[in-house]
This record gives sequence, structure tokens and C-alpha cells, in this order.
Amino acid sequence: APASEVVGSPVVLTGSGFAGTTAVSFNATAATTFNVDSNTQITATVPAGATTGKISVTNAAGSALSAADFTVIVAPTITSFAPASEVVGSPVVLTGSGFTGTTAVAFNTTAAITFLVNSDSQITATVPVAATTGKISVTNAAGTALSATDFTVIVAPTITSFAPASSVVGTEITITGTNFTGTTAVAFNTTAAITFLVNSDTQITATVPVAATTGKISVTNAAGSALSAADFTVIVA
Repeated sequence: APASEVVGSPVVLTGSGFAGTTAVSFNATAATTFNVDSNTQITATVPAGATTGKISVTNAAGSALSAADFTVIVAPTITSFAPASEVVGSPVVLTGSGFTGTTAVAFNTTAAITFLVNSDSQITATVPVAATTGKISVTNAAGTALSATDFTVIVAPTITSFAPASSVVGTEITITGTNFTGTTAVAFNTTAAITFLVNSDTQITATVPVAATTGKISVTNAAGSALSAADFTVIVA
């Protein structure tokens, strides 16, 4: 015990016939430091270079292998995550290595209250309340890993303005606001714009659709919808 630890940590082995022990190894890597506390107990230090596997104890009469593997905790790495953007409360799957023994997952430094280590190479974490767009981090006893790319937290959009204020069907309208990343729909007085482009988190270009009428412009993403303060006027013949 314990069943997993970092290099340099003590591990207590319990068994029998430990008197006269000449070697202790962690998955064939010799422990340079060990102490035979009694005929039934050894304290050994996890050696540099040790990997996950059986612990062996050797004396003049033979060797014994542990029934279970001892897990050497190594610093984690994050190779990817999916999806790349989501709303608060949604699950995100992280892929990497060294996830065994993970003690914390954070989204741009905001701790994920709920996460599950599915395996040494996968974690499922829930985007926490107050999370903001930024790196995802995974921490265990051996260190912390940061994702190479930012995870985008989708929040409800806002519309601050649009231009021009009036035009005919088929015209491109530039909508300015915030949180446009992940936009799934744009509508002119509830008539869906078939063509729109999210240029950035703060700008959308949308084409006035056939059958549009004068009224509010709406922008929708997974976190909610925003309505323009002013009406857009559809010019008709």
C-alpha cells in the first residue's frame, strides 16, 4: 500500500518470508532503497524508471510476485478533447495519458466538480459553472498537463447592433454582439436565415431570407437566444 504512487514515494509490502531479502523490484526495475521491517513487512521506495506492473521480492530461496499491479503515477498529458465547445453542465471527453490518480480537472482554472477517470488515457469531465474559454488542465501527484488548444465555453449570445437597418430580401446584414461562437440559427422576425456566417465571436453576416418580415433579429446557440433591441425593416416593393 498504496496501490499507486509517484517515483520516490514509499510503498509498504506485506507478506511472509521477507527475512534475508536481497532485492525488491517494481516491474523489473530494482528499488535502490528498501528496508526489511520484519519477516512480514518491507518498506520500499519507488525507483526512478519504474513502470506500472508487478512488485517482486527476492531472497536466497526464490522470488515472489505481487498478485496485482502497482501503478506508477506519471505526469499527465492531454492530446485532445471533444467536443471543442459546449455549454456549462455538458460532458467533455479528454484523451491523453497518465490520467491514473488524477486529483483535479479544471477549465481555464475553474475546477470541474464532477469528473470520472475512465482509464489511464481518458477522462470525462463536466463543464463547471463559472467556467470560461481557455485551456483544460489535468492534475495528479506527478504534475499538471494543459491542453494545447482552448476549450470554448458557449454562453448565451447578445446582439448590440446590426447594419444596415433596412434592406431587401437577399441582402447581407452584419450583426454585431457577443458570444456568437456555436451559433446554430439566425432569424429575421422568426423567419430563419438559410445563409449566415459566424465571422467571429462578435460578428455574424446573415442574408435576409425569402418571406422575412419587419421585426427583431434573433441569434441562437446552445446556451440560449438573443433578440435585437431594434427592428430590422424588410423593404418590399
